[in-house]
Amino acid sequence: MMRSGVPKSLIVLCVAIVVYSVVLTLKILSTNLSCRATQCARTTCNSSVEVKDDLYVPPWERYLDFEGFNNDSGTQDGHYIVPNYVHFVKFGQAEFSFVHAVCVLAALKNQRPEKLFFHTDLEGFRGKYWDVMMNTTGFKEVLVIKKMKVPSEIFGQKLQAKWKNYHGGDVARLQIMMKYGGIYLDSDSYVVRSLDDFRRYEMTLGWFFGKDMGNQILLAHKDARFLRLWYESYKDNYDPSLWYYNAGTYPTSDILVDKPYLVHRVEKLFGNYGIKWKTYMTDFPEWRDYYTFHLLSSRLNRGLKNLSKTLKYPVVFNDVNVLKYPVAFREMCKAVYPFPER
Repeated sequence: MMRSGVPKSLIVLCVAIVVYSVVLTLKILSTNLSCRATQCARTTCNSSVEVKDDLYVPPWERYLDFEGFNNDSGTQDGHYIVPNYVHFVKFGQAEFSFVHAVCVLAALKNQRPEKLFFHTDLEGFRGKYWDVMMNTTGFKEVLVIKKMKVPSEIFGQKLQAKWKNYHGGDVARLQIMMKYGGIYLDSDSYVVRSLDDFRRYEMTLGWFFGKDMGNQILLAHKDARFLRLWYESYKDNYDPSLWYYNAGTYPTSDILVDKPYLVHRVEKLFGNYGIKWKTYMTDFPEWRDYYTFHLLSSRLNRGLKNLSKTLKYPVVFNDVNVLKYPVAFREMCKAVYPFPER
């Protein structure tokens, strides 16, 4: 009698084909997926899959859930979650002051941003210092101008008219950071050296113990928890009579004091506190050790004394008179501004 059924050799061949197909499929998948923190489209900031090649989306463009995130140590492997975008807000003034131009050039040179934004209600800019910036190598390549109306209210509360551009600017910076993330700088915030060290944290700001936080230099992912809480703290709580209540005092006392883990705190090296006298009255060589300085240009002349009979305060600095003042601010300017050679 003849045996019926499939030959043993054919069964072995079929099994081998199936195994080979499975191995090949897994190999193909492994070339497209790899594990790394904070790369999921909607995930916690400590998980898992990064999609490479054409499908890759950087973490600052993705939704990240920061629940449980450690702002003391940052991302586990040190990778960046804050985009290298620098944001300035410029409402109502088409021309740039010398100090503002210096701060823009410092950000360009020392941070080397991928994009440098001006958020403005104007159609364009003009003037001597704008021309200087436009003629600076690399400026046009990263420049992005975004039209934005000056916020006039928040949660149905009218902003103080006499402080329109200031309180409006306080609101605008939060809206901008929640949309893009990145590095927000006031017009008189000077970048001394790269802020990349802080791009691995959910949010970073200057905050000296016992003082109000500084809002002049901010780094954050767009989904940072404190950004949302700060913005929402304006609800039924806007005080038009106080300059810094909603911008710094309230978010410090009623949010950060109880939840300091929401931010990475820089106590000294963002130059938010106690540096005006050193900057404008002395040579202060230690300025190079800082990351940033808030130059306090709107309050520059308060509390300063004349250096001599000819070097006086108050003064409106420009690219000529600043060179006569033997102080730290002059050296900051010389480090980034294209003064004519003598």
